[in-house]
Amino acid sequence: MEKIQIEPWLLQVSKPSRYIDEEINAVHKPWQKVNFCFVYPDVYEVGISNLGLKILYSIVNRIEGVMADRCYLPWIDMIEIMHLEKIPLFALESRKALRDFDLLGFTLQSEITYSNVLEALDLAGIPVLAKDRGEEYPIIMAGGPCAINPLPLQDFIDVFFVGEAEKAICEIAEIFKSCTQKGIKLQELANIEGCYVPEIHSPLISQGWKVKARKFKEFSQSDLIHKPQILPWQIATHHRCVAELMRGCSRGCRFCQAGYFYRPVRERSADILIEDILSEIKESGWDEAGLLSLSSSDYSQLKEVLRTLLNSIDTDRTHISLPSLRVDALDSQTIDLMRQLGREGLTIAPEAGSQRLRDIINKNLTEEQILTGVKLAQQLGWQKVKLYFMIGLPEETDDDIDAIIELIKKIQSQSKNRMQINVTLSPFVPKPFTAFQWSAMLPREELLKRCIKIKQTLKRSGNIKIKYHTIESSILEAIFARGDEKIDKVIFDAWKSGAFFDGWNECFKYELWEKAFQENGLSPEEYLQAKNLNEVLSWDFIDLGINKEFLLEEWRKAQEAITTPDCRQTCSQCGVCTDEIKNVISPPLPETGRTLISESFLSQKSKSDIQYRYRVFYVRTDIQRFISHLDWMRMLFRLVSKAPLETVFTQGFSPHPKISLCPPLPLGVESISEYFDISFYSPYTQEDIINALSLENIPGYKINKAERLIIKPRVPFAEWISIKIPQEYINHIESSLSTFEKEVSHPFIKIKENKTTTYDLKKIILKTYGKNHQLFILKSLESPALYDILAEVLRLDKTILYTLSLCRSGWSFL
Repeated sequence: MEKIQIEPWLLQVSKPSRYIDEEINAVHKPWQKVNFCFVYPDVYEVGISNLGLKILYSIVNRIEGVMADRCYLPWIDMIEIMHLEKIPLFALESRKALRDFDLLGFTLQSEITYSNVLEALDLAGIPVLAKDRGEEYPIIMAGGPCAINPLPLQDFIDVFFVGEAEKAICEIAEIFKSCTQKGIKLQELANIEGCYVPEIHSPLISQGWKVKARKFKEFSQSDLIHKPQILPWQIATHHRCVAELMRGCSRGCRFCQAGYFYRPVRERSADILIEDILSEIKESGWDEAGLLSLSSSDYSQLKEVLRTLLNSIDTDRTHISLPSLRVDALDSQTIDLMRQLGREGLTIAPEAGSQRLRDIINKNLTEEQILTGVKLAQQLGWQKVKLYFMIGLPEETDDDIDAIIELIKKIQSQSKNRMQINVTLSPFVPKPFTAFQWSAMLPREELLKRCIKIKQTLKRSGNIKIKYHTIESSILEAIFARGDEKIDKVIFDAWKSGAFFDGWNECFKYELWEKAFQENGLSPEEYLQAKNLNEVLSWDFIDLGINKEFLLEEWRKAQEAITTPDCRQTCSQCGVCTDEIKNVISPPLPETGRTLISESFLSQKSKSDIQYRYRVFYVRTDIQRFISHLDWMRMLFRLVSKAPLETVFTQGFSPHPKISLCPPLPLGVESISEYFDISFYSPYTQEDIINALSLENIPGYKINKAERLIIKPRVPFAEWISIKIPQEYINHIESSLSTFEKEVSHPFIKIKENKTTTYDLKKIILKTYGKNHQLFILKSLESPALYDILAEVLRLDKTILYTLSLCRSGWSFL
């Protein structure tokens, strides 16, 4: 089980930092008796944001004798290289092949990633079909919200886990520690609450057997079990540290699968929440922290939490975000607190334009509440509002589409300073375990017509932007969500034809799916049409704790536009709450929690205006050469933000340490002479700065020295680049340089974005000399890309240059 080498190919792909690990706070646990790898079937920057994977990764790595690693699906360019070079899909930290692990746990966050699961298995050299996998292969497990209907993937997955896995993952680990044979492991896993093992359980479904979904009963009093959180090299889809305010939602929107899946509501204790989020900010230097839930404004201690955070953090350094707000739960105090904590815009999800349709879907939100919320936000200085609407909801008519347009216009008309209004339209997708699981989905032509009508009507409104989701991908989402075991073959055939990354518009090919349906004698429409209220549904063998009779009653109430109140006010008798688990409200925040947590969070605004500037020299070698300049700059900001130094920060909406970096390095080039200039409010010794900024064990990164700058520093005129030359290229390079040195000029034409620029490389390459198989080149900073220059001067293909070791070895003040 050797560590897989990928360095020779990293410069041939976009964003090589997706594959190199070494993020701050990543766990590097040695190979153990039992080894798990958690796989997110999408690219790194999407998967690194997933909270479920973070939680399981942290829990497993605390279990003695068990190790957890991570894997994300490579992007297309890397996949092509891996197929060509026969490189198996590997885990991020250990760089071990996925097939060497004992368990692969796939996160099913979106139905659109189903074909990605097959691509990941195939790229790992693991048979895609479960029936073809013997003892030598790992057990393939899948969990997450989409696992509540396992049938469309059961041909490919050995075990599905339904529910919240914080406790169950420890039980699963113990089974792997005590059992060695795959068959015995599956038998034992089949006995764990929440596990569905198709090989064992499928024959029992017709006999009335059910999978009971697992709930994490101790959530309310749990610490932030996924800390310290990994700081990714790439900007993640949601680039922030996070803490859950609560799980579940009591509102009962009839279309919302997550609202039913995570019932009942369990609020985390406010004191634990505050302690966790402040320690995370302090330890990792994040500039944004997210307080997550399905309906954050419903958290009972929200104002107290926001006030404490406002008094405890430096809002010039860190912003607090609250996604998923209910506008009817907001008031001027809450909005003002959010504004002071850094939020610049209000997000509202009316979902429907008319009150009739909002009552049908049980949104329990009036037009007056929507307009009042927008007006409050604007009065308190907010400049942006985001609106989310669903198209194709049950009982929707043309009048309801007109009502969306009118509501947007009303919001615009009361926006006196032309607040930016961003509108997103999403097709309604009927999901299992909702009151609308029996509903039909509109044909794509009708959905598209309604979206276009809204967009065309409002297209001349300068401060309104309309966008809508790809209709075809939403259709696939609905088919997979409500599919049965016949869908497995469709997914397999479409993937074999080249379908994956269906969530990316540039990769999505709906015609491949249409062909797969046709070849299997199936019609997409049969999965999109309305279902009979008395028929057995594909997911009926899953027990979420919600009574089917309750969902039927909600369906009937929807037909009559009768609303159901918040279940924390009036119990809706859905069946979830028991003696063991029920709605939990956070107790009031203790008085001690209202004081400042740490002096290090205090704002720097009170500091002296006197600033002390330093130049810090550092080394970046080894794997660090694959980090782009911007990615490294962001990570450097995190390092500085968490350091115990009185750092000067910039002003504005996105403050960051007042740092100036040296000219950027091309990807793949090491450096022993990079530097950055930084300002402090207090003077420090070289030892103080080096100690403060060398806390993280980042391989290849080291600070050499720090010196005080009294006068404005000079910018280097030229840089030395050293290249280690293998024996087989020495004669060729010597000949190329000899020819180049004899030339009076060497024109070089660079075409970029239809713009042609001509350079004279004799004015860019200022000096060269060789020593011990090493070439030193002094080049001007004002030049085309380094690899383009070297390929031209040395007459080498860039793919060969990518394999050579390049280093910025110094500066010259000529």
